[in-house]
Amino acid sequence: MVPSKPRRSAPKSAPGKATPRRRPKPVIEADAGMDAEARSRRLSLRTGIFLLVIAAVLLAFLSPLNSALKQAQQIAALNDEIETTKAEVKSLEEKNENLRDPDYIKRKAREDQYYVEKGKNAVIVTNQEAVDDETAARPVRKQAWYLELLESIQETGNTVEKS
Repeated sequence: MVPSKPRRSAPKSAPGKATPRRRPKPVIEADAGMDAEARSRRLSLRTGIFLLVIAAVLLAFLSPLNSALKQAQQIAALNDEIETTKAEVKSLEEKNENLRDPDYIKRKAREDQYYVEKGKNAVIVTNQEAVDDETAARPVRKQAWYLELLESIQETGNTVEKS
């Protein structure tokens, strides 16, 4: 026979005695004693708590989402403003380049300020519409002008009656 290792701790029960087995407690249904109305209340309480948690989570996410949407709109508006400013800067740069050109300056001085070069005469047309009307096609008359005049006088009743 081979000696066994010595035990480090004392046995829980006396040698030769068996430890009593612990039996699990019987499972009792919690809902067995409840009636249908109590179950529905319990279910609605659970549902209410669940819905309350969902609402809290939604409220927690809606506020940052709202601010993110507002910021996106502000960014879009600022981008539009940047584009218009860039277009304005481009037009001003073109104008600046034109102002460096002496021919452009002479032309603008003649058009806007009515400057005249030495040796040339200035002619200013005061009624530009009249000049434009003369170049337009004139209406063709059906009869001579004096006949139209006579008809218009007769229509107004200012004719001289013979006695």
